[in-house]
Amino acid sequence: MAKREIPEINAGSMADIAFLLLIFFLVTTTMDKDQAYLRNIPKKIVTVTPPVDIEQRNILAIKANSQNQLMVRGEIMSDPNKISEKVVEFYRTNQKRNDVTNNFPMYSRVSSNVIQDNIRRIEIEIESLEAEGAVAEMIEFKYSQMDEWDKKKKSLKLYGGNELPEIQFQANIRIEVQDATEYGLFAKIQTEIEEAIYELRNDEVKRIFGEDYQTIKTRYAQDQVNADKDKLNLLEILYPARIIEVTPKK
Repeated sequence: MAKREIPEINAGSMADIAFLLLIFFLVTTTMDKDQAYLRNIPKKIVTVTPPVDIEQRNILAIKANSQNQLMVRGEIMSDPNKISEKVVEFYRTNQKRNDVTNNFPMYSRVSSNVIQDNIRRIEIEIESLEAEGAVAEMIEFKYSQMDEWDKKKKSLKLYGGNELPEIQFQANIRIEVQDATEYGLFAKIQTEIEEAIYELRNDEVKRIFGEDYQTIKTRYAQDQVNADKDKLNLLEILYPARIIEVTPKK
């Protein structure tokens, strides 16, 4: 009886099938996202002069230890959901009228005359630097100062009235956690701060323009309208998000 040969299996297309299956699983697979707070990391700044001491009234210190115990401005806080209330209080307490007896940041009032005087002063300084052939970096720095005062000029016009309130330039929110602090608590602190700043800006934009903060942000992201950019600049001047994250302690 003749030996029967077993036909070979054509495996030429197996590589294509495997590749298609790989693509299918890559496209359809979902991955859990870590809870996180996104922020641009500030660039390293080299200074030649020692930093100026900051008054305690200008610091909103939020600390969390290795046992996940929370302290806000020196007071133990059992409920992290109340952090946003402390942030709102930090910004609003002296916004309408300064009170030197409390422990909150003071506000300055910038008038249109002050803005115009600074714009003229910087224009003269730029002309002088250009005539002297100063380095480009110095001239660019002066132009950046000019841009800031121009933002304040537009912001005052949008805000209405004779003066634009500005919180003390040293005022900041300082977050300090330890290595053993749970990430969930750290993320909660960040979320509460973000919610508080959103609430402050949203209330102000409703009062001035009669629309939501998110509406303006979304519209500007889509259309890049200059009028919306000016509104966003105003809100950033009124309620700046100055947040410092201190290196975790052991």
